[in-house]
Amino acid sequence: MTTYIAFLRGINVGAHNRMKMDALRDLCRSLGFEHVRTYIQSGNVVFETDDSAANELEDELVDAVEASFGYDISVMVRTRDELHEIIGRCPFAQPEDETTKLYVSFLNDCPDDEQIRTLSAAGNDAEEFETMNREVYSRIRTDERKSGQFTDVGDVLGIPATRRTWNVVTRVHELAR
Repeated sequence: MTTYIAFLRGINVGAHNRMKMDALRDLCRSLGFEHVRTYIQSGNVVFETDDSAANELEDELVDAVEASFGYDISVMVRTRDELHEIIGRCPFAQPEDETTKLYVSFLNDCPDDEQIRTLSAAGNDAEEFETMNREVYSRIRTDERKSGQFTDVGDVLGIPATRRTWNVVTRVHELAR
């Protein structure tokens, strides 16, 4: 059995696509996934299943969510080992105060060089990006960007993406152990 983490994009954001996590866990169990657990209400699911390709699991979850809930969402799946590597290669130092926040955007595909250049150009004094494989690390200086608005990485790249805070990424990793 392999441990996977699925990051669902587009559920429980404001009033849209409301989904209780117990319903999501039940859905995952109905797909044959084992040891299913979720973390907070934003669609972070840890589960085990026989070795399968991550893109097949992504498609399976997308189809199941649409069939069960009617939501057209994206899903990004990583193995526990991949998530461990993602955490280990973070290019930004951990912030020592509340003026800086770290994020990871999970992508379904690797962006090409032109997409990466476009994203880098979208950065500013408050926000910077580093792209590695199918992840984009973001460092946001909250003291300079108090509005809470930041670049939608997926929109800039033209690739489905979902963003998680560094705290969520590390907590989900702990849950996956």
